[in-house]
This record gives sequence, structure tokens and C-alpha cells, in this order.
Amino acid sequence: MATGRAVEQDWSKALGGEIPARGTVPGLYRGLMTEHSHAPRSVIREVAAVVLADLPSFADRLAEMGAVREERIYARNGKVPSADMWKSFHDNGRSVLLLMTRGFEDEREWLAPPLATGRRRAEQGVPLESVLHLFRLGGTLLWEMLLAEARRRSPAELEEFVDGTMLLWESIDRISVIMVDSYRTWQAEARRRANRRKESLVGALIGGRGVDPTVSAHSEAELNLPARGRYVVVLVTGEETDEDSLRAAQSCLAVQGMQSVWLSRGDRVVWLVELGPGTPSRVAELLTPHMRDRAGMSGVVDGFAELGVGYQLAETALLTQPSGAVGIAVLDDRLPEALVVSSPQLSQRLAARTLGRILELDAAEREMLLDTLETWFRTERSAGRTGALLYCHRNTVLNRLRKVELLTGKSLEDDRHQLACRLALMAYRTLLQ
Repeated sequence: MATGRAVEQDWSKALGGEIPARGTVPGLYRGLMTEHSHAPRSVIREVAAVVLADLPSFADRLAEMGAVREERIYARNGKVPSADMWKSFHDNGRSVLLLMTRGFEDEREWLAPPLATGRRRAEQGVPLESVLHLFRLGGTLLWEMLLAEARRRSPAELEEFVDGTMLLWESIDRISVIMVDSYRTWQAEARRRANRRKESLVGALIGGRGVDPTVSAHSEAELNLPARGRYVVVLVTGEETDEDSLRAAQSCLAVQGMQSVWLSRGDRVVWLVELGPGTPSRVAELLTPHMRDRAGMSGVVDGFAELGVGYQLAETALLTQPSGAVGIAVLDDRLPEALVVSSPQLSQRLAARTLGRILELDAAEREMLLDTLETWFRTERSAGRTGALLYCHRNTVLNRLRKVELLTGKSLEDDRHQLACRLALMAYRTLLQ
């Protein structure tokens, strides 16, 4: 029963360039069939009626023809009994012949088999190409059986039969398109159900319910992740989610022996990654090329039971990433910044009390002094190296540092004041800038 992209293209032309909407088969096809079909010619109807009476033979022969290739695919699935296949051949062949003998308006008998076949094969996981191949074989066999019967008639009747054979192909195409539509509708609904289950389970895990044995068992089965293992949670921002890129990233992790699942939640994507033989730094390395926005990664947590903690740590790591940055902030590499963002009120108060008078300067002078102070800390308090990095003389650096001391009211030789300045700079850059 032949179809494929060519069939859809034919329907597309008939509808002005649009494929029929999924899930609207009966009403839509009723209108199309009434408009575009013709009443069966008498010889075609008579020949089809003869073959209709011999449907068991048709199903037997088609089963033999399909056994060479398709039954191996079906058998590999392990979910399509031979009796199911035979019934599908019989019932869909009957639908085609009913369309040929009775016309296209009475859908009560011929519509159910292709709808059921599409749904069952999608549910059983049979590739659509395999189902379509058998439909093509069925169409060829029906033609051969009809032609053999027509040849038993007079030359005039045979000529009339040949003139009306477009009815056969039209019937086959319509049955096939309905099967494809049913298959895809079931697939789409199955994906929606799977996504809802995944969203529910991932939500439960990051909500701290991984300690519940029932949640843990369902998550292990549905998400294909081990309940026990070393995990990191990655939280990615960004309203636009490129699912192809996410799947590519997941494949990269899998190649390295790291199992993962991702879930889009509003303007964020949550990753649960079981490290296996990998490391957090390797996860960051593999995911970064697929990033379009900023992200935060937790430290390593133990199994489903600690994924709730992991999610909170990933949120903290994300907060340490400056707005507009692209890439992953790894928590264990940014623990001082994590301390700052974990207590924003205290951190802002620390920045205000430590750097207060500096923060009141105009933007240019303020940034000059803060950049100098940051660079001085980064170069292990070397005025010479700081000057080299800032393209100024070391004496200029010393003068700026004296001004910092004057404005803060404390000496930079004081270890406690140095610590306060470092934390205040982090708070300013992360929370106030």
C-alpha cells in the first residue's frame, strides 16, 4: 500500500501547500474524499469485490512477501506477534477494497484499520519506514490480484479496468496517509507524556525528594540514571533552547562515559550529570561549546539523595557569574564569590563600609583605584608587576594605593583589612556593578 513523502506532497498540493493537521483525520479526510474522488466504475467495483472475497489469501501472500525483510525488523522489536501482522494486512487490504467498491463517503468500516495500525506500530516502536514498506508491498500485491482477475474478462472490460486503475492508487494513498498521520499523532503524544514524566521526576529530584525510595526507583527506571553515583548539577540560563545542541552535548557526555538528563524549565535548562569516570572540569569542558549564556555548576554530590543540595549549589554558582557572561561558573573554583552571593545583604554592607568613600567618586577615578587594588592583590602585592599590567610607573601604583588607604581609613598592610578589601571587591563586582 504505497505512500511516503510523495503521498504527502500530493496532499500538500491538494491543500494549497499544507499537510493535513495531525489528529484531525476523520472530519478532514471526509471532506477531501468527497471533493476529489469519483464513483467506482462498474468493472473496477466487480473485480475488487472478487478480490475482497479472497482477502485471507491476500494476507497470507503478503505475510510471505514481508517475511524476508520486515518480519526480522518486527521480530527484533519483540512486540509484534505474527497474528497481529496478519490481521493488519487483512484489515488494511479490506479497507482499500471497500473504498474501491463503495466509494469514499462511508468511513465507518474502512477508516479504523489504518488508524489502529499507525497507533499500534508507533506504540510497538516499529520504524515508520518498515510499516510503509509493507504498505507498498501490499499495494503491489493488490494490483497483481486485481489485474489477474481482470484478465479473465473480455478485452473491453480489461480496457475499462485499466482506465479506472487510478482508483486503486488513490485508495491506497489515502489509507497510507491516514496510517502515517495516526503513527505520528501517537508518537507526538508519547513524547509529550514522556516529557511530562521526565519533568515531574527531575523536579522531584532537584526539590530534594531523591531520598524517597519510590521517587528514586521511578527516576532510575524512567531517566536511565543510577540512584547512586557521583553527580553534578548544571543550571543554564537563556530563554532560547536549541534542543539539537542539547542533544549533541548529551552525546558528547555519553561518549566519555557520563550519563545525563536535561530538562528545560522556563528560561533555564537543568542538567543532571552522573560523572562515572569523568570529572566536573571535564563536564564543563564538554558543555561550554554548547553554551549561549551563563551557567553554574555545583560541586560533586552523592546520588539522587543529594541532588536537591546540588541544585541549590548550582544556583549559587550561577549567581557568581556576571550578567552577560557566557560559560560555566564552577562552584569549587569560585567559593569566595559563592560566600559573597550566599549572603548578599551582608556582602553589600561589607562593600559599602570597606570601600564606601571610593564608591562615591566619579566613575573614572573609582574604576582606576579599584582596578589598581585588584591588580595589586592579583600580583601578590607587587607594585612593579601591577604597574607593568596597568601600563604605568610603580610610583603611580604606590600613589594610588596610598589614596585607597586614605579613603578607606585603614592600612593595606593590615591582614584583616586586606581580607575585607578582597571580599568587598568581589561583592562590588558581583552584586553592585
